[in-house]
Amino acid sequence: MLSFSNGKQVFRNCESSDKLSIIIAGDTCPWQDAAESVKNGWSKEILKDIQPYLDDADISIIQWETPLTDDDTPILKSGPNLKCPPECVDFAQAGGFDIALLANNHTGDFGQAPVMQTVGLLEKNGIKTVGAGKNITEAVKPLYLEKNGFRIAVVNVAEHEFGTAGKNKAGCAPLEPLDNIKVIKKAASESDIALIFIHGGNEHNPVPSPRMVRTYRAFAEAGAAAVINIHAHCPQGIELWDGVPVIYCPGNFFFPSLWQDFNAKNFWWTGYLTKLSFDRQGVSALEITPYMFSPDPYKIVPFTGEKREKFCKYLSEISAIITNNEVQKYFDAWCAMTGPDQIRSIQSFSQGDPKQLMSLRNHFTCEAHNELKTNYLRMLEEERIAEAEKLLPELQRLQLADF
Repeated sequence: MLSFSNGKQVFRNCESSDKLSIIIAGDTCPWQDAAESVKNGWSKEILKDIQPYLDDADISIIQWETPLTDDDTPILKSGPNLKCPPECVDFAQAGGFDIALLANNHTGDFGQAPVMQTVGLLEKNGIKTVGAGKNITEAVKPLYLEKNGFRIAVVNVAEHEFGTAGKNKAGCAPLEPLDNIKVIKKAASESDIALIFIHGGNEHNPVPSPRMVRTYRAFAEAGAAAVINIHAHCPQGIELWDGVPVIYCPGNFFFPSLWQDFNAKNFWWTGYLTKLSFDRQGVSALEITPYMFSPDPYKIVPFTGEKREKFCKYLSEISAIITNNEVQKYFDAWCAMTGPDQIRSIQSFSQGDPKQLMSLRNHFTCEAHNELKTNYLRMLEEERIAEAEKLLPELQRLQLADF
């Protein structure tokens, strides 16, 4: 079982002089008021306190959850259409990020041209991209790069919400576990370190679902050197599976939001950087850096002292739920809490309302939404709702950043 008492987990002593470190930042969307700050040249000030941690790695990777465009061409979908002005590429550049992950549920929010505009802007500014392309063939291709004598492969996919690439459609790479496993195996055979990043899961749930755990463990078994999921907008736990770290979600990195008022106890505003250290034998150590970002002024500040200790204790607690095989009962509680509203939203849809039809489409085609409703309906059938509700106080406690 992993313990993060000091924020670091050493798996073994390095067995070679060849070493490589990779740091990973979660969901990033410097939009709305934050976009104005970035356009006004404040990126370095926003990142100032967290920058030393980003610099303390050979490769830095960011989940870039927004198209960069001025185009006003929102696609028909459920949920918000996010975009940032092209000048917001400065945020990723100021942070010194080497790679931007683009497989997510917002890359395609304003259509195909902005997808490729985003790819082009990032790459023009020295940031490699993965997980999106002019068609599905290009979108699913791993990114290969060389560093410190290592050949690294990065695979990036997302659950089936909106903006997925097609045969003749620009967009992001889809989560297709059987196909993804083939790509992982090939990437692992052609590299020293193969990483798989997924964008998926239930937002605001501090515990991953049973499907996620099964799928990501399969990715580890397929040859990935590390498996990282991002999307929940809150921290989730970490496990070591067959010697492979599986990071279920690091939370948001920088995602100021007008629909989420700042509240220090709301995990929307808190996350953790993950630093992975590798040698020729694989991963040797993992280190986390918890932080909070705030809107006034915009900044990202690492936790220190008691706050850091409390966060590390919290991460150990939610990680133990995974390694102790308690994920199903926590997911049952999550379904008992959120399932009724999900079912009501299906029952009340209007066939003549395209926006509501897209919501219905998402209920069925997105893996996370589908799993939630399927599990909830089975619980109803088996009369397990009341039993699952007994765990709700504990689940709700885990949703609070009580640091």
